[in-house]
Amino acid sequence: MVCSKIIDIEHHNFDVAVTFAGESRDFVEQVVRELEKILGTNRVFYDNDYESQLARPGLDFLLQDIYKNRSKLIVVFLSGKYQEKKWCGLEFKAVRDFIMSKELKRIMYVRMDLEHVDGVFNTDGYIDATKKTPQAIAGFINQRLTIL
Repeated sequence: MVCSKIIDIEHHNFDVAVTFAGESRDFVEQVVRELEKILGTNRVFYDNDYESQLARPGLDFLLQDIYKNRSKLIVVFLSGKYQEKKWCGLEFKAVRDFIMSKELKRIMYVRMDLEHVDGVFNTDGYIDATKKTPQAIAGFINQRLTIL
């Protein structure tokens, strides 16, 4: 999708950044579109919305900056495929850093399945995407944003 106003993602702050395995893309995109209805455009970092700016050397540094420094909330769509993906591992480093610094409010887990993901434990809370609609999940994300 093309954003209504082009922004420079090297400097823009986002309300939400989503991280997910490609196999979850269709569902995640539905959640993102619902969030845009609530928050407006350019408030959610979703890779397909900024493809032209992501086609660059040093993408790993840019992504870590967006996830770690310029997003209020990181929503992790967990699945068995998530930990197999190299880019997900890079993005999850920012999540682990928040956990270490006890900034737990800035992380939200959404489970796409109940497969094991390293670093996620049975005591960690999550939204079960197998039982919720994309609209409901977008609503939950918006609720979390209101307390940040």
